[in-house]
Amino acid sequence: MKNVFLFFIIFSFFAIGIYAQPFGNRQSGPMKKIEELEKIKLIEALQMNEETTLRFFSRWDQFKNNQHKLVISSNDVLDKLDRVVRNNSDKNNPEITKMIDTFFGIEKQIQKNKRDFIYSLKDILDQNQIAKLLVFEKKFKDEIRNFLFKQRRQGPM
Repeated sequence: MKNVFLFFIIFSFFAIGIYAQPFGNRQSGPMKKIEELEKIKLIEALQMNEETTLRFFSRWDQFKNNQHKLVISSNDVLDKLDRVVRNNSDKNNPEITKMIDTFFGIEKQIQKNKRDFIYSLKDILDQNQIAKLLVFEKKFKDEIRNFLFKQRRQGPM
């Protein structure tokens, strides 16, 4: 119960900070605070000691940076695809097919990068911790999404 209460206090602190700051790049403002909260919650969920935490987050940061680059590439392809579709009346444009293939190639690389990261953790975490990590990621994203939707419905504070 104490951990749940502590989580909500920390989460509220970050949420207020998120709401008060403009959106910026990945390393500033609300995204940075969400990432910090995620790290705190991960340490607690996986019950890692100090050495394991350092080794884990070294790989985690590298993984997140790689994922971020891939997502940017994916978004760039979608933006180009959007422009081509809006400005082109040819319904069988080979350029569109090439862009679609590129997009799915990047999405496949995103999944491969995640799978490789998870498998690389076998020397740091046990199977139970790896399973907890996978479950944690989904639950954390759901919590953040639900919180943001709730904030939107309530309107400005």
